Formats: sequence, structure tokens, C-alpha cells
Amino acid sequence: MKAEWNDAPDYIRRRPRKGLAWLIPGLIGTAIMLAALQMVSSAFLKGTAQGIADKRIQPKPAPVAEITRAEPSATKDWDRVVEEVAARGATPHPQSAQPQAASAETPTSKQIEFTDANYLPRGAHNVLSFKEPPQPVQLPSPAAKKEIIIVGQKPSMKERACWPHKEGSLARRNCRSNVGLNYRD
Repeated sequence: MKAEWNDAPDYIRRRPRKGLAWLIPGLIGTAIMLAALQMVSSAFLKGTAQGIADKRIQPKPAPVAEITRAEPSATKDWDRVVEEVAARGATPHPQSAQPQAASAETPTSKQIEFTDANYLPRGAHNVLSFKEPPQPVQLPSPAAKKEIIIVGQKPSMKERACWPHKEGSLARRNCRSNVGLNYRD
């Protein structure tokens, strides 16, 4: 059905006013809201800034230890060092069993020096061995089902309130829905 423009009521036909009629109240409301937000935020920030300033002004604890650099050692007498090395090189020392025992203890202690001389290869950590067959995952068995016996259960409120209506009738269905909304068994 098609309606003519003339048939429409006056409040629909009337054109909206153009101009500053809605702009001025909008600007005033915006200014008031911004001023209120500014006041609230400045009060909030003043409280938090004061709390931060109070936390920062704390006495510094006394130092537990003082760290100083070691003073450079006195210059070595290189002539004496060269003579000692030459004397050690001229008389070879047979290796005893004690250094081997010391090297046997190094794997248990933490190694702090890494050179070719003290390299000890270790096996990979992420290697699978297929010597043992994989064991199937044992799922937990479900709990045994328990039998529930209800003794002396009274009929629901729907059955007690809607008994006079015929089974399957609209009146009984409406009664049961109303009782279901008002009473929770």
C-alpha cells in the first residue's frame, strides 16, 4: 500500500530545525563534563603522586658488603719465572695417580674452565633407547557405580498443584509452567 506524504501526521512531516539550536547545549554539556573529569583526575593523581613520593623517601640501608678492586700486583721478576719454567722442562716429572683421581672428581663438581685439555664428552640427553618396549599408558579405571535408593520422596509441586486438570490438557500444561516458574523443587 502506498501512502501520500500529505497523509502523514504533522510531527513526521515537520522538517528538523537547522542551526545552532542543538549545538549550544551540546557544547555546554561537553565543557561541564570535561571540567568534572579534570577535577576528578587531578584529585586522583594528587593522591597517587603523594603516595609515590612518600614511598620514595626512605632511609637507605647500610651496605652489607663493600666491593673494591684488587690492586695491581707488583711487576713479576720475569727472569726468575723463565728459569723456573726451564728447570721444570729439563726434568720431566712422571704423572702420578693423584692427578687422575682429581680429574675423576671434576665431573661431579661444576666445571668453570673450558679448554681442550679438560674436555669431557657427555652423552646426549634427548636420545631414545629402544631396548625396552614402550609400556602402554594405564588409564585409571572408572569408579564403581553406586546405586541410589530414594526413600519417601514426596511428589513435586507440579504434581501436587495440577492434579485436578486432565492429563495432556492445555490447562494442565499452563498450570505446570506457572508452578515451574514460581516454585523450584
